[in-house]
This record gives sequence, structure tokens and C-alpha cells, in this order.
Amino acid sequence: MDADHLLTRRTVLATATAGVAAGAFPQTSVARRLRREPFARAGTFASGVASGQPNQRGITLWTRLHDIGASERLGMEIARDPGFARVVHRETIRAAAVRDFTARTRVLTRRLDPGERYFYRFFTRTTQSPVGAFKTLRPPDSREPVRIGWFSCQRYEHGFFTPHAGLAAEEDLDLVVSLGDYLYEEDSPAKLAEREQSTGDPNGHVETLEQWRAKHRLYRSDASLQAMHAAHPVIAIWDDCEVEGNWAGEGPSSGPSPVGPRSVPFSVKQRNGFLTFFENMPQEPIGSERFRIYRRLRLGGLVDLFLLDTRKYRDPQPCEDATFEGDVPPCLDADRPGRKRVGPAQQRWLTAGLERAQATWKVLGNAQMMMALDIAPTRPVGYDSWDGYGAERRAILEQVRASGVENLVSIVGDVHTFFAGELHTTGRIGSPVVGTEFVGTSVSHDGIEVVGDEQQSALVTDRIVLSNPHLRYAKFGVRGYSVLEARPDELRVDFKGVRSVLAPTSETYLLKSFRVAAGTPRVRPA
Repeated sequence: MDADHLLTRRTVLATATAGVAAGAFPQTSVARRLRREPFARAGTFASGVASGQPNQRGITLWTRLHDIGASERLGMEIARDPGFARVVHRETIRAAAVRDFTARTRVLTRRLDPGERYFYRFFTRTTQSPVGAFKTLRPPDSREPVRIGWFSCQRYEHGFFTPHAGLAAEEDLDLVVSLGDYLYEEDSPAKLAEREQSTGDPNGHVETLEQWRAKHRLYRSDASLQAMHAAHPVIAIWDDCEVEGNWAGEGPSSGPSPVGPRSVPFSVKQRNGFLTFFENMPQEPIGSERFRIYRRLRLGGLVDLFLLDTRKYRDPQPCEDATFEGDVPPCLDADRPGRKRVGPAQQRWLTAGLERAQATWKVLGNAQMMMALDIAPTRPVGYDSWDGYGAERRAILEQVRASGVENLVSIVGDVHTFFAGELHTTGRIGSPVVGTEFVGTSVSHDGIEVVGDEQQSALVTDRIVLSNPHLRYAKFGVRGYSVLEARPDELRVDFKGVRSVLAPTSETYLLKSFRVAAGTPRVRPA
């Protein structure tokens, strides 16, 4: 038997016995039950591994143990090298049946140093997971460049998650941010036989807890998504499709129901969506609120990242969630004062945090565009976005301006299209510029499409650009991801595309690069 197998065997034995040593668990009835759970003899890691929620001396690690029938314990170790010759942390964790056999642990230890790269893996007595990697965050006085990737809108039936292979290969990323629509609860016709699925039977929508869990397992089976999660720590916010299309606050969309007859009430479906989101993400809720996702991360001395929840605390969409496709008259309620999108508590947290932030760049992780997106002057494409909550958008951005906040950047997903532009207090020109915004395309979901030939499509997309003079760039019809690099004197953003998502692998290419000079909220080509 070779040395690697001997090392693994010793590690398994040491980890398996450590958890049952005297005093290893507090003397409670729950602890006694956990102590009796066996260390897993086998099991597979078909969902891969993931890391997230990094800080200077901490990380959250996740996996799922497949092919077991009851809760069991498994081992986890972190090392300074991919061969695990220099292990710095080891522990036993649970793959709990009540959480669909997912296993998650929050590691906080002074054995992890700031700004360093580490490797981790999970193991049973006879099997082990793929090796993952993460980097801890740099200290607040660091002036080293910070690199953040982001993505959104990956729909299983529309193709492979091919862009994630490119994102996995990106070097020296500090963090990857998922900006919503990590999965789609609604089934859709598949473009490839290999991507056919029916987790939403019988009505085409996942609603029950088991349906949600099956959907998450399905998405996690994609090889490129697994590679990305293994390569970088990920932090996620939700948009609508982690629950239901255009849900708002405690209820569904104010427009026509996308579901039809429900298997369970919306409140139960929403709770199931929230539960499985946290079961399957390498992150934990913030504070005492069970399903809170808005949070702040300090990445060295250059980036304060504010991740927003623009769904859970909002009022219903105005004008019955109308879109331009319905040729509806202007919606007077869209700018009515008092309508909530992030809600009072999150708004106070955000504006106070931005005012106190010491990092050079203040980055908002937004599920939807703060810039207006009009199909004709002052006529929004739809009202589910910030365009349906104009008064709150204006109040937040005017407070940012009044506080003298500089170098504000919003990164966004949602619209399956690349956009870059300047962020005005009203979302449109004619009001002060307070920052910049970069909108990434979808991983696999179809983009903005127009019925008709290419000429008709080009006319409509040109019309969108002309109707939105705050935009400096727009690109339709490309799937991909985005990367920003923050430096003391400038921010650079790369939009990257893939040739196709109809194959598991495809060339990744640089589509367009931009720069924003510190102190000047203007988007310029790089």
C-alpha cells in the first residue's frame, strides 16, 4: 500500500476516534445521540465540495454524502498543500438525514492565516471527496489587489453550465459571488436530451421539500459548477427563482400566478425554498434572523462588499407586475414614496455601512439593476426591478451622495445580458451620478430575445441602448461571467463569454474590459 493510502488510513482512524473520546461532546441528550452515530464506512461525494463565507481566519465548508441511509459522521481536513502533508485543521462533522445528508461546518481558527490559500477535503473510512481550495481574506490594511468573480441565472434545461469552467480556471480570485437565480424552480423545455428533467411534476414547479432537494441535487451534478465551487469560495444571495418567479415579500408576484393550482400554500413553498438554499450553500444566516442573507464582507483595504436582499422585505410590484410586452400605460405607482424594496432596517444598515466604510471601493451585490432599463424614454421594461421602486432607489442613492461616499460600484445579474454604465440617483440621466454599475449575463439561461429575424432583433436592442443613455455598453446573446479587480487607483472589470452552452466544454474568451478611475464615477473602456 502506498504512502498516500497509509496517510489517509491513519487520518480516518484518528478522526473517527477523536469524536468519541471522553469529553469530545457536551453531556446533553442530543450530544449523546450524535456520539452514537457511526463514522461513515462508505458513501460518495456526487455533489462535490464547496467553500464560502471567508474571513481572515475562517471559512465555511460544505459537501453532501450520497448513498447512505441514515445520519453518519465523516471527516474533514484543511491543509496548506494539495497533498495534505501539512494539515492545519481536522474535525468530524455530520451528514444529517434531516438536512438531506448535507454536511456544513464553520471553521474559525488561528491556524488559518489571513490572505493565504488552503486546501480541504472530506472523507469516510473508504472514500474521499474531491479536493477543494479557498483563500482567506486579507487584513483591513492590505493594499493588495482584490479580485471578485460573479455570475447569475443558470438554468439547467437551457444548457450546460459551461461558463463555470472558465470561472474555475480564473487565477487568484478572492471570492465568487452568486447574484441570484442559482436554480430555477420552474421546469422548462430542455434544449438537449441530456438536460431533460421533471423535478416539478405534476404542475411544473417545485414546491415540496423533497422536490426542492431534488432540484438542488440536480443542479449540483453539473461538472463545471462543481469545478467552480471546488476552486473558489462562493457567497450567494437569492433573487426570485430560488422561490418563485417575481415573488415579493411574503407573497407571490402581484401579476398573474405562474404556478396555477398549488400543491402547498405559497408560504410553505417559500419556506422550503429558504431551507434548501441554506442546506446547499456554504454559508450561514446572519444574526438572529433565521433566513437573513444581506451581509457585509471586508476584503482587505480595497473592497467593502455589501450583499443585498431585494426580495424578502419588499412590497408587491406596482401595476400588477406589468411589462412592456403587455403594452400597458405608464405606471404612476412605480415612483410612489413609501414603497419598500429593501425595507427600513436593511436600508439603514446599508446607508450607515456605506457612510462608515473605509475601503477604497464600496461594492453592492445586487440581484437586479439599479440603473433604469427603459424600452422607450421613461418607460421601463418591467416593474419587478428597481424601476418599480423608484422612490426608495432615489432615497438610498441621494443619501449616498449626501454622505460623500465615493467609488460606489454595483454588480448585478438577472437580465441575461451584459450592460455597463453610470448610476444616477433616479436611475436615469438628468440626476447626479453617484457610481457605476456592471451587469453580468446569465450562465446558461436564454437572454433577451425578440420574435422575428436578426434585423428586427437588432432594431429592438438598439432601441434599448438609445432609450438608456446612461449605458456605456450593451451586449446581447452571450452567456458567460464577469470579474472585477480592485486596485488603489482604479477598478477594472472584464466581461467574459463562452462560444456555446450546448456542449459541456467551450472556449472562454474576453468580450470587453472596462476601467473606473478612483474618485471618478465614469465607465471607460480599458
